[in-house]
Amino acid sequence: MKVLLINPWPAEVFPPPSIGYLQSALRHWNVDVTARDLAEAMNEEDAYDIVGVSFHSFSVRHARQIRERFKKARLICGGHHPSAMPIQMLSVGYDQVVVGEGENAIISIVQGNDSRIIYSEEVRAHYFHSINDIPMPDYTGLSYTNEMGLPVISSRGCPFRCNFCASSSFWERSCTMRSPDNVLKEIMTMLSRGQRTWMFEDDNFTLSKPRAIEICNDIVDLDVRVSWQCASRAETLRDNDLVFALARAGCHTVWLGVESFSQRSLDRCEKNTTVEKMVLGIKNAQKHGIKTMCQFIVGMPGDTLSDIQQTARVMKQNGIHGGANILWILPNTQAYQLAKRKGWNDNNYLDGCSLYYTYEQDINTLNNWAHLINSV
Repeated sequence: MKVLLINPWPAEVFPPPSIGYLQSALRHWNVDVTARDLAEAMNEEDAYDIVGVSFHSFSVRHARQIRERFKKARLICGGHHPSAMPIQMLSVGYDQVVVGEGENAIISIVQGNDSRIIYSEEVRAHYFHSINDIPMPDYTGLSYTNEMGLPVISSRGCPFRCNFCASSSFWERSCTMRSPDNVLKEIMTMLSRGQRTWMFEDDNFTLSKPRAIEICNDIVDLDVRVSWQCASRAETLRDNDLVFALARAGCHTVWLGVESFSQRSLDRCEKNTTVEKMVLGIKNAQKHGIKTMCQFIVGMPGDTLSDIQQTARVMKQNGIHGGANILWILPNTQAYQLAKRKGWNDNNYLDGCSLYYTYEQDINTLNNWAHLINSV
């Protein structure tokens, strides 16, 4: 049995953890597996038994191209987009679609599971009984820039209900956490290879304060100079004990999905926080010497110029900087449901069309709104 795993979206700072974990899982079960970025994969011989692809809604535009290239192999796919739209993937020639996490599912496929749609909960714990049993990711064969190090996924999922986010749908608003000991094991493996920089790419590394502090204290106990980043919700950083632990353990930057400093926008997207709490968290992190990278979204349903101006005003008043993106149309989100009512065609994903939500504001207006925030 020979398996090829394809990363169809190689223009990233980090290698994709999904492919890294699938590759390590297959090698753990002694499967002959190769991982490649898309350009390199298209030069591979069509001599694999199984070709697996992990798609998000931007990379799925390559789905037909991959199907055409590998005509002999059983073609399987998973990831955020196939999990949301499995029938679409079957309609373009994929033989099997995994909905949800992939490690147990891909082992079951290799061992003979021929179901066209495989739901992760149906095979969960058949091979890897818990998240701590899954081997550390293996990024052999994948390219990435090394300036930010490697990604570390210490937890999977998010319990919040932000209605613009595909992650909350994929993980069904749940979160599974690796134990601190298991996370430390991965960090020690990286250190043994000379890798002293990384990013915790969890949706929210600080979701559990005690666990985050325990991981930080474990890093400090290693007595090695390291430099890392993580993602968090801004209001969490109001906690002095947490922020002190982050800074002491070598965290120099926290990435924050702020989205907006308009309370009306936050409430419409079900962010479940307040502007005041987020600003206090950002200032507290900065007071402890941690840089904050604030990410904003413009063009959420119901947004007006007034909301964007309010965001820019709060940024200026508090010396906060960040970057703005235009809202994407992702399956199972509010923007997707609204776009469907306006005539959105799901083939737009496969055809590589614009995924921006432009049903309330035109793209020029949205670009101007983004510029207003980005220029603060």
